[in-house]
Amino acid sequence: MHYVYVVNRFNLRDRTDEVMQKLIRASEEAGRDYEILLNETPEEAGRAMEKFRDTAHVITAIGGDGTINRVLNDIAGTKNVLSCIPCGTGNDFCRALAEKMEDGIHEVDIVRINDRYFINAACFGIDADIANDDSYIHNRFIPRKLRFPVGAVAHFLAFRGGRKLRVELGDETVEKEFTTVIAANSRYYGGGFNVSPESRIDDGKMEVLLADGMPKLKMARTILSMKNAGHLHNPSVRIISTDRLAITSPVPVSANIDGEPLAAERFDIELIPRGIRLEVNREFSAKTGSV
Repeated sequence: MHYVYVVNRFNLRDRTDEVMQKLIRASEEAGRDYEILLNETPEEAGRAMEKFRDTAHVITAIGGDGTINRVLNDIAGTKNVLSCIPCGTGNDFCRALAEKMEDGIHEVDIVRINDRYFINAACFGIDADIANDDSYIHNRFIPRKLRFPVGAVAHFLAFRGGRKLRVELGDETVEKEFTTVIAANSRYYGGGFNVSPESRIDDGKMEVLLADGMPKLKMARTILSMKNAGHLHNPSVRIISTDRLAITSPVPVSANIDGEPLAAERFDIELIPRGIRLEVNREFSAKTGSV
């Protein structure tokens, strides 16, 4: 198969040349037929992907969850195969793949949210505020593995209350103040927080985590406990398996989908079973990525 490596200098910055050298070396060793799509700006990346809408290549996102999300939205509904090399801040989706998926090409679930898609997780509430805050998440002066925790501390200190949301899950409707709501198709988010340990990207369902509004100190303990799935024992947290839900708010609220910001007053979320083909190659990822 022909491989297309999507390399975005606006994400990788001063690591771009090093990553490209690793890609070239590993690809030549593996005898791959490949090309590198080097983009300087998000607009250039969007234009460059247009020529691959009618192809059947392996389109490889080189970066973190946000880069994977952008490539996913470019190729969803086409004959192309998605793959990823972890070189981003969180690398949560690739982390789950390394633990749960065997090498090869798999048909996996994706999730439609309004007119976009995600493959890892969508979050609402304080989690979205943290993930959307570029002053921490993309701060080159903070080590990548510490950016989400540092942002979490900053937002905890400034926290003034949860989000009033209406969540519709089948026959159940819950309208209250939430600290966070997370729709998870995979296990991790936020740079290794094990938010949904039972999630798999090929089981035809997503797990929805509902964390009630709670006092500030309790909220901090809950967020920190997510690193090792301790939140599963918290009576203020529920996890429900479903294939669709709707979230509404009287005012526009921020969400974060696979590291990308999104805002609306209503989010219609529907899982699409086997919505895309995904290639997993752990040896190649280990040679070229950072997880």
